[in-house]
Amino acid sequence: MPAATRVAAFLGAYFAANAIAAFLPLWFADRGLSAGEIGQMLGAAALLRVLTGPAWGSAADALGRRRPVLVLAGAAASGLTVSLVAASGFLPLLLVVAAQGIATSAIGPLSDSLALALAREGRLEYGPVRAVGSATFMVATAMTGWLVGRAGSWLVPWLQAAGYGAASMLGLVLPEAATLPAPPRPLAGLMLVRNPAFRLAVAGTALIQGAHAAYYGFAALLWRSQGISDTVIGLLIAEGIVAEILLFARGRRLVERLGPPGLTACAAAASIVRWSVTACAPPLPVLAVVQILHAATFAMQHLSAMPLLSRYVPPERAATAQALHSALGYGAPTGLMTILCGWLYARFGGLAFLAMAATGGAALLLVRPLARETASAAQRLAGHAA
Repeated sequence: MPAATRVAAFLGAYFAANAIAAFLPLWFADRGLSAGEIGQMLGAAALLRVLTGPAWGSAADALGRRRPVLVLAGAAASGLTVSLVAASGFLPLLLVVAAQGIATSAIGPLSDSLALALAREGRLEYGPVRAVGSATFMVATAMTGWLVGRAGSWLVPWLQAAGYGAASMLGLVLPEAATLPAPPRPLAGLMLVRNPAFRLAVAGTALIQGAHAAYYGFAALLWRSQGISDTVIGLLIAEGIVAEILLFARGRRLVERLGPPGLTACAAAASIVRWSVTACAPPLPVLAVVQILHAATFAMQHLSAMPLLSRYVPPERAATAQALHSALGYGAPTGLMTILCGWLYARFGGLAFLAMAATGGAALLLVRPLARETASAAQRLAGHAA
């Protein structure tokens, strides 16, 4: 079976489980937990993912293999999700959710790291493989919503456990990249932070992806308050994911032409337009048009950061780099921005999205340093090759 098929199947199962996670708050609420308690549980899990993800990456680098770590993490996540059913009360559920957060913190960064390493070896093309994950996320969201609407929220942990379990089993047949084990270095993460390309990748991701916090947390509430039906809200969200999938699957030439600096510039400029227009409560047709910019604000920045981590970080530290990028670029900024957006939305409503426009737009300041660094790094690599 081709490497691309095996990696795509694994990502499909993992992204399906991630999509189902959006319905866990419904299950918690039906178990009698308050909104505050649910927020505390999800926040604790998010914090632990930030703290423990790099440790998983270091373990994979030390082994020189990602597959056993992914299999273990998937199996642990599946078992812990099942144990939610047996837990009762806030504290037991908090402990299980926190442990689940530790387990799942390995899967996204390490699977991305593996896919990029295999792409570097010419065994797959990253964009189309990653598009499978996005497509599965969209389908799983729709199917879970349909099932929960008809059968009830009791299905949610079982469906999510099945997703993580499937990922663990598919992990057994994942290909391995030709990566040598890295010598153990307690400060490997600090060494990566000294790498200018790594710092710029993290900074760009933190600003542009962090600016999605208002979208993920409050866009549905904002649009409902503007009289948009839940069905149309779902279609707007799906439209953004479809645009993302198309760029991942068909945008190879554009990505190669723009390179990381151009992709970050487009993503930052699109952030200014998308979030500013969203803040102004535009008519539905205008809103539908700007939702297409999800391909730029999300996918372009993701595709900008991935080559930086793949080309300019030592291969034996690739898993650690991915985990740190996930923690510092996605996890921590999104968590902090979500807290800020909650405060802003409560006071200013949709105008909170203007803060997201400013945050994402600030990444334009990184474009020139990024262009200099990628040119310099390319020259260094060419010198080593010679």
